[in-house]
This record gives sequence, C-alpha cells and structure tokens, in this order.
Amino acid sequence: MKLAWQIVKGIFFLLYLGFIFYIVWDYAEITTTYKLSPYLIPLISVPSILAIGLKFIEVYYRAERVEYEFTAIVNHTFRTPLTRVMWYSKELEKDLPADERALYVQDITNATTRVLDIVDLFAGIKNINDRSGYFFQATSLRDIVERIIIKYRAEINKRGLLFDVSTFKDAPMLTLDLKKITFVVDTMLENAIFYTQKGGKISIDYTINGKVLSLYVRDTGMGFAGMERFRIFNRFYRSKRAILMNPDGMGLKLYLSSQIIKRHHGKMRAVSLGKDKGATFYMDLPLS
Repeated sequence: MKLAWQIVKGIFFLLYLGFIFYIVWDYAEITTTYKLSPYLIPLISVPSILAIGLKFIEVYYRAERVEYEFTAIVNHTFRTPLTRVMWYSKELEKDLPADERALYVQDITNATTRVLDIVDLFAGIKNINDRSGYFFQATSLRDIVERIIIKYRAEINKRGLLFDVSTFKDAPMLTLDLKKITFVVDTMLENAIFYTQKGGKISIDYTINGKVLSLYVRDTGMGFAGMERFRIFNRFYRSKRAILMNPDGMGLKLYLSSQIIKRHHGKMRAVSLGKDKGATFYMDLPLS
C-alpha cells in the first residue's frame, strides 16, 4: 500500500512538472490563445520551479547527511568490538594462566556477539516491513519481561538501580511475533537502564484501556524536552546527551521498534516532563 502511494505521488509529480515546463515553453502562444494576463503564467511557473529546485536541494543534502551519519555510526559501532577481538586475540598468543585465558575468550565471544547483533539490526531495517517475516503466536508479556531483566541483571546491580516490576498477574495473552516484540521490550528496558543515572528507579507495568493494552517502562533518567519528543523515533536520531551517556548506540532500535509495533496495529509513545525528569515509553497493542 505504501509503495503504491509512492508510485501515485511520483506520477502526479511528473505530470505537474511536465505541465509547468509546457506552459513555460509555450508561454506566448498560451497567453495569446486564451487571452490571459501576461503576468499570470510567470506567477504560476516561477514559484513552482523555485519550489521544485529547493525540494531537490533539500533531498540532496538530507541524503548527504544521512550517508555521513550512517558511515560514522557504522565505523564507530563495528570498530570498537572488532578492535577488542584483535587485542584479546593477541593477548591469547602469550603464555597466560587458564583463568585469565578463559576471561579473554569470553570477552572475544561477547564482542563477536555484539557484531552479530549489529548485523541483525541492520538486516532488520530491510526486513521489518516484510509481512511474511512475522510469525504470530500466543505470547506472555510477563515471560518476555522476566527473561530480559535476567539478561540485564548484572548491569542493573552495577548501576544500583531500583526496579519496580509488575507481576502481570491478570495480563492476558496476546497474539504477537515473539521474537520481534521481545526486541521492542528489550529496547525499552535497555534505554531505561543505560540512560538512568546510578541509584535511579525504573518501573515496568501495564494498563488496559478499552481494547488496547499498554506496556510501559518509566524511569528517572535524563528525559527529553522540546523538539526531541518529535524526533525520538526517527531513524539514526540520537541527542547529544544520549551520545555522551551511551556512545555505542546507533539510533536505530527505537525506530525499528516503532515499525514493529505498527505491524502489530499498535503504536509506540514517549512522554517526559523535561530534561533530567525521566521518561515513560509506551507500547500500545490491540487486545484483539
């Protein structure tokens, strides 16, 4: 449907462009034939040509900016774990105690897993809108949340974060793509953990409003304000403060999460009272 609409818009744009060039080319004849004011066609054509030119310049520079940001992100994101792999590999060539070698091997495994996660993330950009790539099944949000908390337990303890997690006692089963919804919830929790200062608090719960279940993750972290609230789900967007707090982010996970929830006929939302006043991320899903 989206592709069809893009094609229709493209056809209309080409027809409009052709019409503008036609009236400019036959300016004198059209004016004489239809007894039009000599100022009418310039009033129509000049602003249109200027608008088309400005649109072209905007698209060109936007593409240049995205390419630059993408290259910088990929360079930083891949270089860090691969550098670690190379360094630990060199260390393993030395005569080391068994326990130290085991730690280095584990670090290599972690760095390699990080690279594979990044590859999966980039592959997800292409496949996220492919309906055939979704497998829906009865899913428990409680099980998803519990597994993800276990994954981040060491980081939670390291940061001294206080977790208030719902029991999800009365939460209904939902028909979802388990793998993709797990990715979304993981993203919500990861953001809350890495963008909340040490000793902060994170709450996870859900509400039901009519036929919509809303899972939310609320934190006391850095929050956001102003224009950030309109860009937070944009592809590759990261605020300067977010980059300082977590340099390894790519600005893709929230974008992909919002697209996944759209494919589940729901939506994602983010609310904050301002900078350093925390944020709440919502995942709204239809109960049906």
